Amino acid sequence: MTPPSFRLASLLLIASLAGCGSSLPKRYVIERDSGDFIYRRYQKTLDVEFVVKGNPAVGHTATYVRRARGNVVAFTSAFVTVYSKARSLTAEVRERVKAMDTYTMSTREIGGGYVWVLSGGDDERWALWVSGKHVIKVGAPEGELLPEEVISDYMALYDSDLTEAGVADEDADSRGPSAKQEREREEEMAMPRHLREGAPR
Repeated sequence: MTPPSFRLASLLLIASLAGCGSSLPKRYVIERDSGDFIYRRYQKTLDVEFVVKGNPAVGHTATYVRRARGNVVAFTSAFVTVYSKARSLTAEVRERVKAMDTYTMSTREIGGGYVWVLSGGDDERWALWVSGKHVIKVGAPEGELLPEEVISDYMALYDSDLTEAGVADEDADSRGPSAKQEREREEEMAMPRHLREGAPR
Protein backbone atom coordinates (compact mmCIF):
# COMPACT_ATOMS: atom_id res chain seq x y z
CA MET A 1 0.00 0.00 0.00
CA THR A 2 1.35 3.44 -0.97
CA PRO A 3 1.94 5.73 2.03
CA PRO A 4 -0.39 8.79 2.07
CA SER A 5 2.59 11.17 2.19
CA PHE A 6 3.98 9.67 -1.03
CA ARG A 7 0.61 9.92 -2.80
CA LEU A 8 0.30 13.58 -1.75
CA ALA A 9 3.80 14.38 -3.01
CA SER A 10 3.02 12.73 -6.36
CA LEU A 11 -0.20 14.72 -6.76
CA LEU A 12 1.61 17.96 -5.96
CA LEU A 13 4.30 17.16 -8.52
CA ILE A 14 1.72 16.44 -11.24
CA ALA A 15 -0.13 19.66 -10.42
CA SER A 16 3.05 21.72 -10.58
CA LEU A 17 4.04 20.20 -13.92
CA ALA A 18 0.60 20.90 -15.34
CA GLY A 19 0.83 24.49 -14.16
CA CYS A 20 4.23 24.97 -15.77
CA GLY A 21 2.97 23.72 -19.11
CA SER A 22 0.20 26.30 -19.30
CA SER A 23 2.12 29.36 -18.08
CA LEU A 24 3.78 31.89 -20.35
CA PRO A 25 7.46 32.86 -20.11
CA LYS A 26 8.17 35.61 -17.60
CA ARG A 27 9.30 37.95 -20.40
CA TYR A 28 6.82 36.52 -22.96
CA VAL A 29 9.42 35.42 -25.53
CA ILE A 30 11.29 32.11 -25.78
CA GLU A 31 14.73 32.63 -24.27
CA ARG A 32 16.27 29.37 -25.44
CA ASP A 33 17.33 27.79 -28.72
CA SER A 34 14.59 26.87 -31.19
CA GLY A 35 15.35 24.22 -33.79
CA ASP A 36 18.54 25.25 -35.60
CA PHE A 37 18.29 28.79 -34.28
CA ILE A 38 20.33 29.90 -31.28
CA TYR A 39 18.80 32.41 -28.88
CA ARG A 40 20.83 35.61 -28.68
CA ARG A 41 19.08 38.48 -26.89
CA TYR A 42 15.89 39.96 -25.42
CA GLN A 43 14.59 43.53 -25.61
CA LYS A 44 11.52 45.27 -24.17
CA THR A 45 9.93 48.20 -25.99
CA LEU A 46 7.02 50.60 -25.47
CA ASP A 47 7.10 51.57 -29.16
CA VAL A 48 4.70 48.92 -30.50
CA GLU A 49 3.96 48.35 -34.17
CA PHE A 50 0.15 48.16 -34.02
CA VAL A 51 -1.17 50.98 -31.84
CA VAL A 52 -4.80 50.45 -30.74
CA LYS A 53 -6.51 53.46 -29.18
CA GLY A 54 -7.69 52.72 -25.65
CA ASN A 55 -5.71 49.47 -25.50
CA PRO A 56 -2.12 50.21 -24.40
CA ALA A 57 0.56 47.62 -25.08
CA VAL A 58 4.16 46.65 -24.35
CA GLY A 59 6.42 44.83 -26.81
CA HIS A 60 8.90 42.03 -26.12
CA THR A 61 11.39 40.85 -28.75
CA ALA A 62 13.84 37.99 -29.06
CA THR A 63 16.58 37.54 -31.66
CA TYR A 64 17.86 34.15 -32.88
CA VAL A 65 20.78 33.29 -35.17
CA ARG A 66 21.82 30.29 -37.23
CA ARG A 67 25.18 29.78 -38.90
CA ALA A 68 24.64 28.88 -42.53
CA ARG A 69 27.11 27.74 -45.18
CA GLY A 70 30.49 29.44 -44.97
CA ASN A 71 30.49 32.47 -42.71
CA VAL A 72 26.93 33.57 -43.51
CA VAL A 73 24.74 34.01 -40.42
CA ALA A 74 20.94 33.89 -40.67
CA PHE A 75 18.92 36.05 -38.28
CA THR A 76 15.29 35.72 -37.27
CA SER A 77 13.29 37.55 -34.64
CA ALA A 78 10.08 37.13 -32.69
CA PHE A 79 7.91 39.98 -31.37
CA VAL A 80 5.26 39.44 -28.72
CA THR A 81 3.10 42.50 -28.09
CA VAL A 82 1.02 42.32 -24.91
CA TYR A 83 -2.12 44.47 -24.87
CA SER A 84 -4.24 45.41 -21.88
CA LYS A 85 -7.34 43.67 -23.22
CA ALA A 86 -8.17 41.04 -25.81
CA ARG A 87 -11.60 42.08 -27.06
CA SER A 88 -11.65 43.19 -30.73
CA LEU A 89 -7.86 42.83 -31.02
CA THR A 90 -7.99 40.56 -34.08
CA ALA A 91 -10.17 43.00 -36.04
CA GLU A 92 -8.04 45.98 -35.01
CA VAL A 93 -4.74 44.37 -36.01
CA ARG A 94 -6.20 42.92 -39.21
CA GLU A 95 -7.25 46.39 -40.36
CA ARG A 96 -3.78 47.77 -39.73
CA VAL A 97 -2.06 44.90 -41.52
CA LYS A 98 -4.33 45.20 -44.58
CA ALA A 99 -3.54 48.92 -44.75
CA MET A 100 0.23 48.29 -45.06
CA ASP A 101 1.13 49.10 -48.68
CA THR A 102 4.52 47.36 -48.63
CA TYR A 103 3.09 43.87 -47.92
CA THR A 104 0.39 41.58 -49.23
CA MET A 105 -1.49 39.49 -46.67
CA SER A 106 -2.69 35.89 -46.91
CA THR A 107 -3.79 33.30 -44.35
CA ARG A 108 -2.05 29.96 -43.97
CA GLU A 109 -1.68 27.18 -41.42
CA ILE A 110 1.82 26.98 -39.96
CA GLY A 111 2.96 25.25 -36.78
CA GLY A 112 -0.50 24.00 -35.84
CA GLY A 113 -2.50 27.23 -36.22
CA TYR A 114 -3.57 29.85 -38.74
CA VAL A 115 -1.37 32.89 -39.27
CA TRP A 116 -1.35 35.93 -41.51
CA VAL A 117 1.60 35.68 -43.89
CA LEU A 118 2.98 39.05 -44.92
CA SER A 119 4.83 38.95 -48.24
CA GLY A 120 7.03 41.65 -49.71
CA GLY A 121 7.58 40.97 -53.41
CA ASP A 122 8.35 37.27 -53.88
CA ASP A 123 9.50 36.73 -50.28
CA GLU A 124 7.36 35.71 -47.30
CA ARG A 125 8.76 37.99 -44.67
CA TRP A 126 6.55 37.60 -41.59
CA ALA A 127 4.07 35.27 -39.89
CA LEU A 128 1.65 37.12 -37.62
CA TRP A 129 -1.25 36.00 -35.42
CA VAL A 130 -3.38 37.01 -32.44
CA SER A 131 -3.75 34.95 -29.27
CA GLY A 132 -6.02 36.52 -26.67
CA LYS A 133 -4.40 39.83 -25.74
CA HIS A 134 -1.11 38.90 -27.44
CA VAL A 135 0.06 39.58 -30.99
CA ILE A 136 2.93 37.36 -32.17
CA LYS A 137 5.11 38.14 -35.17
CA VAL A 138 7.96 35.92 -36.39
CA GLY A 139 10.26 36.99 -39.21
CA ALA A 140 12.04 35.07 -41.94
CA PRO A 141 15.81 35.25 -42.40
CA GLU A 142 17.03 37.24 -45.40
CA GLY A 143 16.21 35.32 -48.59
CA GLU A 144 14.81 32.29 -46.72
CA LEU A 145 11.44 30.76 -45.92
CA LEU A 146 9.61 31.41 -42.67
CA PRO A 147 11.25 29.44 -39.80
CA GLU A 148 8.55 26.86 -39.08
CA GLU A 149 10.37 25.46 -36.04
CA VAL A 150 10.37 28.88 -34.36
CA ILE A 151 6.74 29.50 -35.30
CA SER A 152 5.76 26.06 -33.93
CA ASP A 153 7.45 26.79 -30.59
CA TYR A 154 5.59 30.09 -30.25
CA MET A 155 2.31 28.53 -31.41
CA ALA A 156 2.65 25.99 -28.59
CA LEU A 157 2.60 28.91 -26.14
CA TYR A 158 0.22 31.21 -27.98
CA ASP A 159 -2.67 29.36 -29.66
CA SER A 160 -3.87 31.26 -32.71
CA ASP A 161 -7.31 32.87 -32.51
CA LEU A 162 -7.52 32.97 -36.32
CA THR A 163 -9.71 30.85 -38.55
CA GLU A 164 -8.93 29.72 -42.08
CA ALA A 165 -10.61 32.94 -43.27
CA GLY A 166 -8.15 35.07 -41.28
CA VAL A 167 -10.70 36.38 -38.76
CA ALA A 168 -11.19 35.65 -35.06
CA ASP A 169 -12.79 32.34 -34.13
CA GLU A 170 -16.26 32.78 -32.63
CA ASP A 171 -15.01 31.53 -29.24
CA ALA A 172 -11.79 33.59 -29.22
CA ASP A 173 -11.25 36.23 -26.53
CA SER A 174 -9.99 38.61 -29.24
CA ARG A 175 -13.24 38.45 -31.20
CA GLY A 176 -15.28 41.63 -31.66
CA PRO A 177 -15.65 44.57 -34.04
CA SER A 178 -12.95 47.18 -34.47
CA ALA A 179 -13.63 50.80 -33.55
CA LYS A 180 -13.99 51.58 -37.27
CA GLN A 181 -16.55 48.80 -37.71
CA GLU A 182 -18.48 50.06 -34.67
CA ARG A 183 -18.59 53.59 -36.11
CA GLU A 184 -19.78 52.31 -39.48
CA ARG A 185 -22.52 50.25 -37.80
CA GLU A 186 -23.68 53.25 -35.75
CA GLU A 187 -23.74 55.45 -38.86
CA GLU A 188 -25.76 52.85 -40.73
CA MET A 189 -28.24 52.48 -37.86
CA ALA A 190 -28.69 56.26 -37.83
CA MET A 191 -29.82 56.19 -41.46
CA PRO A 192 -33.49 55.82 -42.38
CA ARG A 193 -34.31 52.12 -42.71
CA HIS A 194 -34.94 52.30 -46.47
CA LEU A 195 -31.42 53.72 -47.08
CA ARG A 196 -29.53 51.02 -45.18
CA GLU A 197 -27.37 48.52 -47.02
CA GLY A 198 -29.40 45.48 -48.08
CA ALA A 199 -32.75 47.24 -47.65
CA PRO A 200 -35.40 46.24 -50.25
CA ARG A 201 -35.65 48.69 -53.15
